[in-house]
Amino acid sequence: MTGGLWTGLRRGGLAPALAMLVVAVALNAWLQPGFFGRASLESNIATFAPTILACVAQAIVVLSGELDLSLGAGVSLINCVLASLPTDAVGGPAGVAAVALALALALGAANGLLVAYAGLPSLVATFATGAVWFGLALAIMPQPGGEVAAALGDLYGTDLAGLPVPLLIVAVAMLGWALLGRHRLGRRLVAVGSSRASAFQAGIPVRRVKLLAYLAAWALVFLSALSISSQTLSGDAQLGQGYTLTSVAAVVIGGISLAGGRGSPWGALAGALVLGIIANIIYFAGIPSIWQEFFKGLVIVAALAFMVLEQRQRRLA
Repeated sequence: MTGGLWTGLRRGGLAPALAMLVVAVALNAWLQPGFFGRASLESNIATFAPTILACVAQAIVVLSGELDLSLGAGVSLINCVLASLPTDAVGGPAGVAAVALALALALGAANGLLVAYAGLPSLVATFATGAVWFGLALAIMPQPGGEVAAALGDLYGTDLAGLPVPLLIVAVAMLGWALLGRHRLGRRLVAVGSSRASAFQAGIPVRRVKLLAYLAAWALVFLSALSISSQTLSGDAQLGQGYTLTSVAAVVIGGISLAGGRGSPWGALAGALVLGIIANIIYFAGIPSIWQEFFKGLVIVAALAFMVLEQRQRRLA
């Protein structure tokens, strides 16, 4: 039974991410007293949630065979909008959140149209739109400042039904993927990522599927920006810059093929947790923060090495 489960995890690309996660959690628990205490877990969940949501968003796009390099700049732009819109003018905090959601979907639609319908390579198209999103964020807020509605921060820091709101946000996002994965759209998304030509021959509307993948991903980018903004309660055009590379790194660690069609957003979730816990380990071990990227790179190299070994074993089998 255990061997069959491990084999299934290896085939799904989740094995290396879960193995790294177990090791990272063990090290963090050893270094941080009370790691499994409620206060510590709630603090970590609140801190990790924005990164997890951004990484899962990237995973959805990658599964469709594309990439989104504008994700981090999009988080910054949405954050600046949340911090600059007068709440009274748009119906209170809920109105501000609704405007930010509409903006996120518009950004996702722009990327999807450029990639799926204009036929531009996603690497080039989203690199360009990322520059546009960042420029708009700077135009709205040249210097960090503004004020995110305090009600959003209060809500983010509360519990509902005994569970922290950040955990519920992540759970809703993953439940959404679980439902999407069982739906025809989820299966089509993976099919398009596996082989665009084969999907087209099978009658799948490839361009529409790619557009919907970007829209679904950017709904999660909105949740990521909302989560981080609810913690900072201010705007900063630089806030989301690190999310792009982190999301790609989590995708790789999670065993998702950058060529598309193989893996699962669950792997991205595990990858995001690994990267987040590594930052914790570095802090509690007293290692200078400048080494964080170094150790993150080692983890990514280890994940890539595992994927290469897996591919070789499959060829020999």
